[in-house]
Amino acid sequence: MLGKIILNYEIKSLIGEGGMGAVYFAQHVHVNRKVAIKALLPQFLKNQEIRTRFKNEASMMAPLKHPNIVSMLDYHEDESGMYLIMELVEGKGLDDYISQETGPMPEDKAIPIIRQILEAFSYAHSQKVVHRDIKPGNILITSTGNVKILDFGIARIIGDGVQNLTKTGTQMGTVFYMSPEQVQGKRVDHLSDIYSLGVTFYQMFTGLNPYRSLTTEFEVYSKIVNEPLPNPQEIYPGVPDYMVGILDKALKKDTAERFQSCEEFLKAINSKGKGLSVPPVNPPPVLRKSLSKNNAPKIVIGIILFLLFLAGLSYCNNRDRDGDGVKDSKDECPKSYGSKACNGCPDRDNDGVKDIEDRCPDEAQGDAGFDGCPDNDGDKVLDKDDKCPEEEGPRTNSGCPYVDSDNDGIYDKDDDCPERSGPKENAGCPWPDSDNDGVYDKDDNCKYAYGPSWNNGCPYKTSKVLKVTNNTGKIIDVCIMYYDGSKWISKGYYSTGAYGNKEITVKTTQNKIWYAAQNSNGTYWSNPTKRKYCVSSGDAFTYTVGSETNCPRQWTFSEIDFSKDVNYITFE
Repeated sequence: MLGKIILNYEIKSLIGEGGMGAVYFAQHVHVNRKVAIKALLPQFLKNQEIRTRFKNEASMMAPLKHPNIVSMLDYHEDESGMYLIMELVEGKGLDDYISQETGPMPEDKAIPIIRQILEAFSYAHSQKVVHRDIKPGNILITSTGNVKILDFGIARIIGDGVQNLTKTGTQMGTVFYMSPEQVQGKRVDHLSDIYSLGVTFYQMFTGLNPYRSLTTEFEVYSKIVNEPLPNPQEIYPGVPDYMVGILDKALKKDTAERFQSCEEFLKAINSKGKGLSVPPVNPPPVLRKSLSKNNAPKIVIGIILFLLFLAGLSYCNNRDRDGDGVKDSKDECPKSYGSKACNGCPDRDNDGVKDIEDRCPDEAQGDAGFDGCPDNDGDKVLDKDDKCPEEEGPRTNSGCPYVDSDNDGIYDKDDDCPERSGPKENAGCPWPDSDNDGVYDKDDNCKYAYGPSWNNGCPYKTSKVLKVTNNTGKIIDVCIMYYDGSKWISKGYYSTGAYGNKEITVKTTQNKIWYAAQNSNGTYWSNPTKRKYCVSSGDAFTYTVGSETNCPRQWTFSEIDFSKDVNYITFE
C-alpha cells in the first residue's frame, strides 16, 4: 500500500492495524494536507457482510460534524479496495494515557475529559447514532487535552432497523465494556452506550479495568449480567465521593435505572452528584450489645479466637504452597510453580508472558504485545503467520516485503508494467511514444509523425504555402502576417484576380499565420478567430494597440493553423 495514491492522497506509512482494517498516514500530492486512511484488509474484500459493515461506518461518520468526533473527509471504493479518508489526529488512546501517564486520574484532570466525551456522545445520539463499541482505546487524547472519538465500525442508527446489521442474539463490541443487554444479544440503544461510558469512566478514576483479572469471556459475561461492580473507592480511595454515586447509576443493570441521556449524565457531573446516593464501602459491623459479667467468658473466648485468626491470617499471608518464592497472597497462580516476573504463574519459555496468556508458550523470544509469540523481524506479523520471518514486511503481504522489479518506486502488486519503469500517473507503465520523437503521445499533437518537442511533436517546414481560391467576380487583396513569439511580422500584401487561384509562400517555422482580405468594394471575409490591425500602406501593416486614431483603414485578421492541416482560403 505504501506509495499508493487514493483520491490525490499518497500513502506514506502504516499507523496501525486491527481485525478487519489497517490505518495509514497519507499526504495530498499537491497541497500539504495530511490525513488518515482506513483501508479494508484485502482478505475481506470478497466478504459481502464485512464490506457492508465497512460502508456502514462511512455512512455513520459522514454526517457527524463535532469537534470531539474524528471527521470523515471522503470515501473511495474501486477494484483495489475500500477506503475511508479521515481527519488525522495526533494523540494517545485513553487506555495508554491512563496506563503510561496518569494512573488513576485526579478529579481536576478527569472531569474536563469526561465532559468532552459526554458532549460528543450527546451529539451522536441526537443524530440517532449508537456507537456500540465505546472503550478507552477508541478515545484519543491530544497533547492539548482535547478528546476525539473514533471507530464507528459497528455503530447503528436508532429507529426502524435501517443500517442495523446485527442479528438478535449476536454480541457486538469489546467484551470488558459491554452492557448487560449487549452480552445477552438483545437489541441495544443509546442506554447501552451510557453503560459502556460508565465502565470507561470507572477505569479513568481507578486506573484499572474492573474485569482485568478474569480469564474467560464466560466469567466476564456472568459478572456483567449478574454482579454490580465493586465500589471504586475500594480499588482507589482517591475517587471523589460524588463520582461513586454517579458511576453506580450509570452502571445499573436495569436500563430504566441508568441515566436516560448523556445530558442527564453530564448534569450530574456538573452538580457533583447532587441528589444521588453513595453506596457504602463495605462498612465493618458495629457491636451494640452491652457487656455483663455473664458475657465475660464469651469475651475471653472471642479474644482467643481473634488472636488465633490473626495468627492464621499471618500464616496464610506468608505461606507459599507451590514453593516458587512468591507468597500466596501475591501469587496469581498459588497452586502452580511459576516465576516472580509473572507474579507466580508458569512461563515455560521465559518470555515474560504467563503460559495462561501465551499463545506460543513453548516458543522463546516471544513478544508480550503479541501474546507471547515471536516476531523476529519486528514487522508486527507473528513468525507463525509470517511467510518471510527474517525480512520485514506488511501484514497485507503475509509479512514479506513488496517487490519493485523495475525500480520505478511502484510495487509490482500495484504496477501494471512490473518489468518496465514508468510513472505512478500511468500505473507504473512508460508513456507511449508512437513515432519515437521523444514526445509522449499524450503531449504529441502529431503522434504518428516525427517532430520536435518545441513544435508539440509535429514535423515542421521552413515555409508554408497558403492556397487562395477566389470564386468571386472581384479582385481580392490579402494581407499575411505571423507572430514569432515576441512581435507581429508582416509577410506581404497580395492580390488575387477574379475567379482566380493563387499560392502564397510564407517563410516561417510557425504553424499559425494570420490573414486579412477585402475586395474592391471594401468588403472582407473572416472566421470566428479574429484580430484587428491597421494597414499603414499598400504592402505593410502594423498591430493596432489602444486608440485607433490616424488609422486610414482597419482590417480584421483571421487565423490559419497549419498543424491542423488547414492550408487554404476560399472566397465565395
